[in-house]
Amino acid sequence: MFAYFRTIHTGPGSPLDYPQLRINNYSENPLDNASRSSPRPDQEPPEFMTVHTLKLGGNQGFRYCSKCSCWKPDRTHHCSKSGKCILKMDHYCPWFSICIGYFNYKFFVQFLCYTAIYCWVVFGVSVKILYDIFATDKYQEEYISINLILVCVLSLTFGFSLTLFALFSLYMISKNTTTIEFQEQRWNYRGADRYNYEFDANGKQKKLTNIFDLGRKQNFKEVFGESWGAWLLPISVTEKVANLGFKNGINFKINEEVYKKWCTNAELQNQLNEQLSNFKDRVRRERESYVEV
Repeated sequence: MFAYFRTIHTGPGSPLDYPQLRINNYSENPLDNASRSSPRPDQEPPEFMTVHTLKLGGNQGFRYCSKCSCWKPDRTHHCSKSGKCILKMDHYCPWFSICIGYFNYKFFVQFLCYTAIYCWVVFGVSVKILYDIFATDKYQEEYISINLILVCVLSLTFGFSLTLFALFSLYMISKNTTTIEFQEQRWNYRGADRYNYEFDANGKQKKLTNIFDLGRKQNFKEVFGESWGAWLLPISVTEKVANLGFKNGINFKINEEVYKKWCTNAELQNQLNEQLSNFKDRVRRERESYVEV
């Protein structure tokens, strides 16, 4: 219950929590169609905000949200249900009626694990009582409580469901990814996997790991903290301080080796696109000159 309370009370965190990430002024290009383009910020993002997410074009431009009027750090998404941007957004949970993001993700996973364990304990106790009733023929002398049967069925149902959900969440933590990022990679949403590849010794293309994947042990510590006490108890291991480094939901540690390969792939892809564009232009000009002759 305390983990449930911490999940709701702490909240997921938003760029709006940091005054340094708010955008005060926008500038509009009079040549742009207002229906196609949104106003652009006329100010630079804060220096402590670094960006490693590659866009579809292969650049590392700073993202911003015109609805929230704020800069969007890595792994930040705008939630239509909450009506604001969420730091390291995982999903919107109707059971909590709140988004699960950077600051409350640990408490959410702890709630899943502890509730799943509780359900299995209740199921074990209820099965033991029912077994004793039938094994000793007590059912012939007294009625079986419908509440006991209901508790047994509900604990089994919720225990199974919550265990699967908890295991999936722990798997996401082991890969240092979120549900949104997992789905983006699965469906290649917005070209998420366009640069996420390399070639092995045999020349066969294989998929690169997530740039935020630091190894299972370090990934676990990134969410749950460094000590056993932090792993078991719903205590905070993050702080809402803008220039705190990697504990504020703004900046994240990355796998430098994988990130360099991403950037190299993006640069090569851009060069190839430029060469193809020049080739098409040259062919078009040759055809036009041929028609004129």
